[in-house]
Amino acid sequence: MLRHILLSLACAATLPAYAADRIILVGDSTVASGGGYGDYLCRRQRPDTTCLNLAKNGRSSGSFRAEGRWDEVQALLRDSARFGKTYVLMQFGHNDQPGKPGRSTDLVKEYPANLARYVADVKAGGGVPVLVTSLTRRSFRNGHVWNDLAPWASAAREVAKREQVAILDLNALSLAAVQAMGPEQADTLAQAKGAGFDYTHLGPKGGRFFGDMAARELLQMFPALGPLTDPADTSQQAARERAPADGWAGEQGGTHGGATAPASAVYTVATAAELRSAVAGAADARIIQVRGTLDMADGAKPGLVRLPSHTTLIGLGEDAGFINASIVVANVSQVIIRNLSISNPCDPDPKWDPQDGPHGNWNSNYDGISVTGSHHVWIDHNSFTDAPRTDGQSPKENGMLKQCHDGALDITSASDFVTVSYNHFALHEKNTLVGASDRATSDEGHLRVSFSNNFFDNVTARAPRVRFGQVHLFNNFHKGSRKHAEYAHEYSVGIAKQARVIIDANAYDIDGAHGCADVLRNPGKSEPGAVLERGSQLNGKALADCAFPQDVGWSVPYVFTALPAADVQPNVMSNAGAGHLGKLRPAAR
Repeated sequence: MLRHILLSLACAATLPAYAADRIILVGDSTVASGGGYGDYLCRRQRPDTTCLNLAKNGRSSGSFRAEGRWDEVQALLRDSARFGKTYVLMQFGHNDQPGKPGRSTDLVKEYPANLARYVADVKAGGGVPVLVTSLTRRSFRNGHVWNDLAPWASAAREVAKREQVAILDLNALSLAAVQAMGPEQADTLAQAKGAGFDYTHLGPKGGRFFGDMAARELLQMFPALGPLTDPADTSQQAARERAPADGWAGEQGGTHGGATAPASAVYTVATAAELRSAVAGAADARIIQVRGTLDMADGAKPGLVRLPSHTTLIGLGEDAGFINASIVVANVSQVIIRNLSISNPCDPDPKWDPQDGPHGNWNSNYDGISVTGSHHVWIDHNSFTDAPRTDGQSPKENGMLKQCHDGALDITSASDFVTVSYNHFALHEKNTLVGASDRATSDEGHLRVSFSNNFFDNVTARAPRVRFGQVHLFNNFHKGSRKHAEYAHEYSVGIAKQARVIIDANAYDIDGAHGCADVLRNPGKSEPGAVLERGSQLNGKALADCAFPQDVGWSVPYVFTALPAADVQPNVMSNAGAGHLGKLRPAAR
């Protein structure tokens, strides 16, 4: 993890003739994290290539600059001397089309002028400009793809020709590919129906497909960027990695999971039955490699996956994971879980509790991952989401939403020496407990947990909620809105009973939040714990006036390096979640 960056910087000092390259992506939502191909393009790059996805939903060639987002690119270009080459890929067009107030641009003059200005800025900053024509939409008319972006693609080609810069003609490539596959197959590239389905944005399959397409085309244009990384190979290499030293899981002998497993105890599983067999087998240490998505349903209920001690559970490639599964780490030690996409399990029979809150509430069982009574656990590079069964699809009964989801990741019952790093938590209400109850006094002296470089993406609350533990949070990125239709933000970090929390340079981008009390809160009735807050930002400004005691009574025992809060968002959004193994963290600039 961070030690890799320090090592790479040390090597750079002794080998001045070599400097790794950097790729910066700018554009709209078809490039951005969450519904675009940009992250997947980054995942195909060599581990020593820094790849930052700075694209933003809803932006045009005009609004991206007007909002100050281009300033960040220019700031990055000022340190181009640290890299071999800095390639800046720029794709605009979707939001430049008419009918988008505040974003639309004139196709004849304004749009090409905007592109030419971006090109000039990149050249002036010592970078390599690459114009990218707009990814096609996937709507069909009379058996043919309706390419309403053709005029903008043509304009981008003309600018590239006039300015004598590279053009990655993704519009032509994607148009041909979508036409060849037809409407039925093209629909599989979208987000799941009911979870934002449309003919423009991409689900994981579409992101991988077009990210791979763009990466291969970029390599044809610039062979020095090769070779491309095979995500499955990266996962297999990572299967024997140990938890990094910059977290609680690295303490007291460290966390190695199944790293010492012999070849006979390395299992590759593609079905629920194969997984159950691998978990049940007799082995002192084991590595279980998951290929594809496993449905672990036990009748109408989610199935439990109980991991034994000295186990590494890791997904192969970019599409490994679970549906209808609750992964249980109970009363064991030395467990590593990495590179898995987990659809948070849905309890088919939630129970009504009239004593829960002022109006009563529905309670569910089954966490995505439950860590209870266990020590030396590393949860890394996983993706958690309620989609496609988001809360808005649940009925209301007794005046309350009949919530079928429990926690995404809960860490309870005196668990200890746990690191949670580079995970993507999305679309969830009550995300993570560290300590389950104010009455669980046996948790005192335990619950030493680190959260670093995680992406909390439209998570309502508990990111995390802490009781009793000595918890260190650094360089996590929280994004949300008080107005979200399903997952309206309530608070980010809960500082509950006897919590002793140290926070270093988190970044909070929360629409409607105005101060520390909107992101750090005591959500219970007991006396709050203490929090030592150092260098975080809320909506781009220093987080200040946090009304909590600051004497946490401990200091971080391990060596770590935190990026400045201003650098957290691009790092986390480019590297967090399943499919991102093998990428180096960019050093602080």
